[in-house]
This record gives sequence, C-alpha cells and structure tokens, in this order.
Amino acid sequence: MQARHIVPLPSSRFRLILAAALLAALTAVPAAAGPLDGARAAWSEGRFLEAADMAEETGGPEGLAFAAESLVLQASYLAAEQDRPALFERALALAMRAVEAAPDEAYAHIAAARVMGRHGQTLSTSEASDRGYAGKIRDSLERALELKPASVKAMTGLAIWHARVVEVAGSFLARITYGAREKSVHELFGRVFEAAPGEKVPLFEYAPALRMLDGDMDRARDLLRQAMALPAKNAYQRIVDERAAKLLAEIEAGG
Repeated sequence: MQARHIVPLPSSRFRLILAAALLAALTAVPAAAGPLDGARAAWSEGRFLEAADMAEETGGPEGLAFAAESLVLQASYLAAEQDRPALFERALALAMRAVEAAPDEAYAHIAAARVMGRHGQTLSTSEASDRGYAGKIRDSLERALELKPASVKAMTGLAIWHARVVEVAGSFLARITYGAREKSVHELFGRVFEAAPGEKVPLFEYAPALRMLDGDMDRARDLLRQAMALPAKNAYQRIVDERAAKLLAEIEAGG
C-alpha cells in the first residue's frame, strides 16, 4: 500500500471523522458454529456486554474481534456516559490483540477500524490526532479489503469513512490529505448492493452518507424506508430501525 503524507485536519472538527468506522454499523454475527455460539446468541438478544465477556473467554482472534465489536455496541447504545471510556479502551485492547494474533484475517482489521472510530470520540482532539486514528481506520479497512475483497462490512465502513472525511474537510483537502473522495462513496456502496442486495444495514448506512455529502435526499428517504420495511433479525437491527426512523424524520423536517 502506498504511504500517504498525513496532514492534520482542522482540530475543531478532527474527531468527527473518527466515527467513520461505523462502519460500522455493520456488526453482523458470523454464521459458523463453534465456541462462540453462546456469545452470538447473547449478541442477538442485545446482551452485548455478556456477549463480549463470553467471546473474550474463547481466547481466539475471532472471539477477541467479536468481543471488541460487542463492547462498541454496548458503549454506543446501552452504557451510561461515565462507563463508555473504559468500555472503548477495553474494546481497543481486544481488537489490537485480534490483529496481532491474526494479521491476515479481514475480520480482525474490521473490528479494529470500528473500535478506533468510536474510541476516538472519547479522546481529546490532541490525543486522537497523536494516535493517528483517521489514517489507521482507513488503512485497517483497506487491508481488510485486500484480504477479503467482497467483505460487505469493510466496503461499507470504507464508504462511510470517505463520506465523513469529505464532509468534514471538504473535497479538496479530503483528497490531498487522506485520499478520500465522494465518488468512492458511491462506488463502494454500488459494490455493497451487488454483493448483498436487500440487506437492512447497508441500505440504512447509505442514507446518512448521502446526507453528509448533500446528495440525493429523495434516494436517502427511499433507502431508509426500504431498510425499515425489512424485518429486524436481531437486537442490533432493531437499533438500526430506530436510527433510520429518526433520520427519516429529520430529513422529512428539512434537517
């Protein structure tokens, strides 16, 4: 991968790009049977902290990555404000262990990107900048796609990353600083919909990306309605439905 010279974005808004790993927002339970079955069941029911504890106990890289992603959901949607920093720190440590244990597994890099995005929001601007999270998120997702080119999670996460950086920095600075481009958002989501047509989470995620880019709001509304029309298969997808309904209401209100 060709190295890029990283130029800090304006400090007042630096942390806003870190959530691009919402990718994020694409936590899907792996299907294979095995020692993580109990953790997957807890995750599906919305018991994210319990799922993290069970997954960590397995000790393998997949368990560590799954635990990290579960902790991100706990911190983002269920935890009290004062408990969130510790949850993110724990998630980061688990994700880094997963990458170290399995550097050639895409899932570990996806989990790391997701955790870094959310964790950066708990840090000061200088701390987040010193950690280089914006570039690391991009690199983790690009590495995941090198390892697994058809990964819907990685493609969606990278698309959102491009959208967020362009929104924050503007198209010119985003491109010369991080290589982020608006056209990459649409290209990546196009690939996502080819690989996973009719999936709730990608349908939802494209809508806020369009909004970030001042894009086609009629299409954003349609995507949100499509996402909400699909049945929620687990607790996270129920959260997605709530987020979609809120975003649709904001768009309808002109926000």
